[in-house]
Amino acid sequence: MNRPRQIIWFAALLALAGAWQTGLAAPAKEKLVLTDINGKNHTPFTSSKTKAVVFLFLLRDCPVSNVYSPEITRIHKEYSRKGVSLYLVHPDRDTNAKAAKAHAIEYKLTAPLVLDHEHKLTHLAGVEVTPEAAVFDKKGHLVYRGRINNLYADFGKKRAKPTQHDLRESLDALLSGRPPVMRTTKAVGCYIDFSNDKKSNK
Repeated sequence: MNRPRQIIWFAALLALAGAWQTGLAAPAKEKLVLTDINGKNHTPFTSSKTKAVVFLFLLRDCPVSNVYSPEITRIHKEYSRKGVSLYLVHPDRDTNAKAAKAHAIEYKLTAPLVLDHEHKLTHLAGVEVTPEAAVFDKKGHLVYRGRINNLYADFGKKRAKPTQHDLRESLDALLSGRPPVMRTTKAVGCYIDFSNDKKSNK
């Protein structure tokens, strides 16, 4: 019962290469199915109402991730009304469904929670730290990857308030039919542990 729910990946997605340049191929994005910690399946790119998909990566024990929790919930509530599907992704292998749910309750996180123990979604998005966001347009193209905002100038160097709201600005541009001004920004936070990932054959 406590076995982590796994992300269901089809062969078309596994065959992807260079996702940043080309995004998800049409058959792949249509077949991408995510199973959240409650057992509900999500197909992010199949709804005609979806205008953007955001994968936001978190670690339960990362203080920077936790500081961002209120803003993450605000973004989820505000932009879900505008056709943005946001998923919170836990790449830490020590986080099971029970732990992820407890963390969400503690920090009042409302978006669907997905476990990514095999780091397939993490590698697809190209993220390395938490919190970090990856924004895909409705066609499956990766249009932005990076920080939520510039609240942190560096790890341990926190501003009184952010002066740039990169994730919001990227979503606003995308929803207005414009490409985001910045395609990547440097996310400040805790590094994801890839040490146990299987080495790919070259």
